[in-house]
Amino acid sequence: MSETLPYFMYKGRRSIDYGLIIKKKSIYKGSQRDVTFVNVPGRDGDLIIDNGRYKNTTITYELAVVNGLTPWSFAELAQILRSWLIPNTGYFKLWDTYDKQHFRYAAFNGDVNIEQELNDLGAVSLDFNCKPHRYAVEGQNVITMESGGDLYNGEAVSSEPYIKIYGSGDITLTVNSETFVLEDVSGSIEIDSELMDVFKGSTLMNGSMMSTSFPVLQPGMNTISWTGGSVSKIEIVPRWRCL
Repeated sequence: MSETLPYFMYKGRRSIDYGLIIKKKSIYKGSQRDVTFVNVPGRDGDLIIDNGRYKNTTITYELAVVNGLTPWSFAELAQILRSWLIPNTGYFKLWDTYDKQHFRYAAFNGDVNIEQELNDLGAVSLDFNCKPHRYAVEGQNVITMESGGDLYNGEAVSSEPYIKIYGSGDITLTVNSETFVLEDVSGSIEIDSELMDVFKGSTLMNGSMMSTSFPVLQPGMNTISWTGGSVSKIEIVPRWRCL
């Protein structure tokens, strides 16, 4: 029964397990481009400055609280929900049954105030402050390449992948027409384009990459290759995403 009811998952836990069923969600709400409009004296119209990023967006779930699905009273449930949602500052995966193919990175933003409407029925509205993109579940899978090849990005925007290179020596990684030189690699090295860091395990190795930019996978076909060193394989988590 619960599998047919709409619910969300946050921090690896399902709202349905707390008696929370989605009534309404701002499901089609997108993210805004961060631009500044500047008024210039003597010039008609505003000057538009693109700040090169997208803003966070707030996703709101309006939920029915079906107390008969849990063993707790409304007062107990409110405290249990706070213990689930509020602690541990940071972004966590937020997924729901409206879009099973994508998830967001979200931080709970607010309090838990349940309004009791009937003996076993209540309502609550929960707000999540979300990063701009929705991430494809499929894009979290590891893709292994033992020689150069192509990766197809079926989403409409570019992605910032995680790449692990197994090899040693001076290695040049090429993604489309952009090259990334990695020096003195010993065994393996990892590149996280989203974090903009190069590391091996817990050790930062940003000085090993002779580039100020990081690999990006564009919409459509992407060609991956490498030269130099002794590379046995590379692993890519593409992190396909959309707005």
